Formats: sequence, C-alpha cells, structure tokens
Amino acid sequence: QTFSHEHPPPLVSRHGARGVASRPLVRFQLLLLLVVVRMIALPLSFKSLDQGKYALELNWTTQKIGEIVHTQPGMKMVGFGNMLVEFPSTFQTMYFIPEARNRCKGMEDTADCPEVVRQPVKARSSDGLEMTISISFQWKLLPKSLKPLYEILGADLYKDEFVRFARSSIVESCSKFAADRYFTNRTEITAVMLERLTYNFRQAERDLAVEIKDVQLREVDLPDEFDEEIANTQEQMQEIEIAEAERDEQKISMEREMLVATEKVLQVAEEARGQAEKVRVENTAVVENMRNYRRWQALANGRILQRFENSTEPFQRLFEMMKIRALGDHNDSSLLINL
Repeated sequence: QTFSHEHPPPLVSRHGARGVASRPLVRFQLLLLLVVVRMIALPLSFKSLDQGKYALELNWTTQKIGEIVHTQPGMKMVGFGNMLVEFPSTFQTMYFIPEARNRCKGMEDTADCPEVVRQPVKARSSDGLEMTISISFQWKLLPKSLKPLYEILGADLYKDEFVRFARSSIVESCSKFAADRYFTNRTEITAVMLERLTYNFRQAERDLAVEIKDVQLREVDLPDEFDEEIANTQEQMQEIEIAEAERDEQKISMEREMLVATEKVLQVAEEARGQAEKVRVENTAVVENMRNYRRWQALANGRILQRFENSTEPFQRLFEMMKIRALGDHNDSSLLINL
C-alpha cells in the first residue's frame, strides 16, 4: 500500500492511545464513587426521634438551628451530616430534697433524664426566721420556647438555669408568710409557690414558655427552739380542742335534758288542761241537771198550788192529800214491828 504526500497517515503515539482508552474507565470509577457516596450519605441523612422527645435540626456546616421543631416521633430527613438536638416533651420532675435519689447516674443534664435533683432551698420567713424548704414540682417545655432556649443556653445548660429560677421563686414565696403558717396553712403557701413558679417560667420577653404543675411542699425544717415551741403550741391547741369538745358534749347533754323537761312541762300542762276541761264539763252537767230538777220541781209545785188556790186553808188541804197519798203508796209487806 502506498501513500501520497497530500494525505499522510495519522500519527498516533503509544501514550495517546492509552489515554483515550482510559477515559471510559475514569468515568465509570467516578460514577461508582458517586453511587457509593450516595449510598453512605443517604442513611446518614435520616435521624430517628424517639417517643417523648422534641427536636431541633442543627446544620453541620453552619452550626445553626433551623426553624422546624419536630414534635412527632419517627424518622426525620435532616440532610447529610446534620443532627437532631433533642429536648424532653413529657413532664419532668425537679426535686429540692436532702437525700440523693437521682436515677440518672452519669446523664443528669441530658434530655433522657426525667429528674433534676438539688439540695433543699434555704429561705427566710416574713418574720425573719431561717428555714430549709424541701419541695418538688413538675415542669414541661413547650415547643415554641425550644429555639430561643437553645440559642441562649444550649441543650444542656438550661436545667441549671431552671434550678436558679425555681430557687428564686421559692425564696420569694417563703418571704410572704410567717413561720407558724407553715404548720397551719400549707395549702395557701403551695398555691403562692405555684403562682410564682409559673410566672418565672413564663417570660414572654425571653420567649420562655414552661408549664408548671403539682407543686408539693414536702418538708419545712426550722430551728430546734422554734420546733419545740410549735410542739408546745400544738399540744396546747389539742388540749383546747379537747376542752371545747367536752364543752360541746356537755352543752348537747344539757340541751337534751332541757328538751326533755320542756316536753314534760308541756305534757303536764296538757294533762292539766284536760283535767280542767273534764271538771268544767262535769260541773256544767251537774248545774244543768240541778237547773232542770229545780225547774221541774217548780213546775210541779206550781201545779199543786193551782189545785189548792181557791181553798180556804190550802196548806191544811195539802197535808191531808199527802197523808192520803202516803197511805195509798204504803206496802203492807214492808211493815216492821219492833217488839
């Protein structure tokens, strides 16, 4: 085969031929790498949110919190490298008690721990008496407060700030009551503490919204001298209550006796009225009987006088008639002879 000078054959070097042949291989390798990266990145773009949790999305590259607050559990698409910052969505309990009873050893300040345990609160009563208060209450974060809370205190430090809010509320509430009221009116004190805690944990200017409930005033520790006086006072109050109870019992007994006596007087008075009515009726009957007897006797005497009215000696004539009537009515068998 011959070649002309006008059309020389193409010159291909050994290295150029190898480079052209390797291009598809590079593309394949890039495609394979992309598939592998996607297979790895896709699972890492999903995060699981457990039941009883809220969550904010934290961008890995910018380290900023997103606007979405996740309130429902399940799988969340947050993007490669991003993460969920979790907060508790259920009621948590804060204790101010002397004994250490925290069940979250090693994770006290995390979202997985439902308890915050601190030492009792030292406060003063309105009359200046120092006291130690043991108290507990329940609190729950509201979704709208999560982002402002994270931006100010992060996901871990807010519990310490809540402890400070709670101590301030308790100290302020204690200063409104005298020491003896803690033994006689704990219901009112607890209500004031709940009101103050609610106020301090709902600060609209800071976008803080925390729900408070079930405040329990567990124990009030006062100086020993005051406790002794309180014990004496309570003993005396019990004696007063016993005396008042005995007085009420005697009063009831006397009232019962007076009621019985009153009923007896009413019975006697009723019997007396009945007897008087009986005497009146009997007397009325006797008087009426006597009046009838006298009236009929007068009528009989009048008839007798009418018969002897024209006689010259009416009385002598009357006596003779009486003798004749007596003889006529005499019964011979009734004759009694005394020898």
